[in-house]
Amino acid sequence: MASLSEMQIKLLRTAVEKRSPRVSFNANWQAIHRKYDIGEPDGAFKHLHFQVGDHDLLREMVQVELGFDLLTVDFELNRSDFAKHSHKEKLANIRPEANHVLIKLPLTPQSPFIETGLGPMPAVRITVEQALSLCAQLSLTQLIVVENLDSFDAIAQMNFDAELKALLLNSAVVYRGSGAHSPAGCKRLLRLVSDDSQLSQKLKVIAFTDLDPAGLQIAHLLKGCRGLIAPSWLQSCAGNLLAIKQINDVDDFDKQFRQQAYLNNADLGAWQGIADWLKQHRISIKQQHFLAHNIKLSLISA
Repeated sequence: MASLSEMQIKLLRTAVEKRSPRVSFNANWQAIHRKYDIGEPDGAFKHLHFQVGDHDLLREMVQVELGFDLLTVDFELNRSDFAKHSHKEKLANIRPEANHVLIKLPLTPQSPFIETGLGPMPAVRITVEQALSLCAQLSLTQLIVVENLDSFDAIAQMNFDAELKALLLNSAVVYRGSGAHSPAGCKRLLRLVSDDSQLSQKLKVIAFTDLDPAGLQIAHLLKGCRGLIAPSWLQSCAGNLLAIKQINDVDDFDKQFRQQAYLNNADLGAWQGIADWLKQHRISIKQQHFLAHNIKLSLISA
C-alpha cells in the first residue's frame, strides 16, 4: 500500500492539532481514509466527520506506520536527519494499545492457550503481528469483528444458528475497540489481512454489530468485510423482532441521522434490504438484546 505523501501528513497534522470536527472529503482525505479507516464520511461524501478519540487514533496510526509523532515531526530537515525520526521499527515510541488487539481464538488442540477440547473462548491481548501469525498458524477461515465489549465477552453464549456455530469453531473473534482497547489495533490488523494476498483469500472478515444505522455503517466500512451477523428473522419474518417489547430504541435511531445519510448514498449490495427496513421502522436494536432475548443469529453475506 502506498505511503502517505508529505501533503497528506501535513493535512493530518493540521486536523490533529486543531481537533477538527470535520474536513473536506477531497482526494487526499479519501486516500487517508482508505489507508486508516478512521472518521465517517457524510451521506453526500462531501465531508469526513471525526468523533471523540479519532484524532488520537490518527496520531497513533501514523506513529505505527511511519515511526514519528505528527505533533512534533519537522519536515525542514535533510533526508539523513529526517530518517532519525521516521524509521522501520514501527513499534517504537508508540502507545502499546495502538498495536494490540483483544482477541478470542477457538479452543483446539493446536491453540497455544489450552491443552485440549472445546469450551468457552478465552480472550487474550496480543500484538497485531501475533494475531496475524496465529490466524495463519491455526488455519482459521473467519475473523469476526464485534462492536461492543460485553457482546465480545459473551460471544459463546449467543444463539447462533447451526451454520454460525460451525464457523465459530474455526474463527478468531476480535473486539473492534474503544476506551482502553484502542480501535487502532483492530484497524491495523484488518489492513494487514487485506494487504496479504494469500491471507485475504483464506480469512473472511465478518462484522457483528448493533442492528441500527451505525452498526450497518460500521460493517460496510470495515476493511474487507464480507458478512454481517444479524437476527435470522431479517431473512424471513423481521416483524417478529418488533413484537418483542422493550427492544427497539426509536430515540436512538433518530440520533443517528448522519449514519442514515451515509446508508442512503452507499452501495450496500445484499444489505440494502436491511437498511430499508431499519429506516422504515426506525430500528435501533443493540447487541445486548440479542443475548437477553435469546434471538437466533445468522450470517448475511455482503
